[in-house]
Amino acid sequence: MNLEISMAREFGDFLADGHVGNQFRSLRIESVWSRVDSVKFDFEGVTNMTDSFAHAFFGNMAEEHGEELLAKVRFIGCSKVVRSFLSIAVSEGLRRHREMHRGA
Repeated sequence: MNLEISMAREFGDFLADGHVGNQFRSLRIESVWSRVDSVKFDFEGVTNMTDSFAHAFFGNMAEEHGEELLAKVRFIGCSKVVRSFLSIAVSEGLRRHREMHRGA
């Protein structure tokens, strides 16, 4: 199964509230993660986001799933600003994942 999420449809053109992003991730993504082959996040229509939203949603997902996130998730329709926030959040989440699993 493939999942595609329109971020603008779900959250509007400015992704600001980290709590809302984290809640959506937990209820709508994590709940089906093991049953999907890929997750595509479409950022068409999103003009900006906060680092809080990026870290709460995508950083936490990267921390939870590590390298599996890179194989399973695609980001499309991203502006340069959005791509920058995503890159930083995912990189930080992957770093935390590696630290948690070091020596395990």
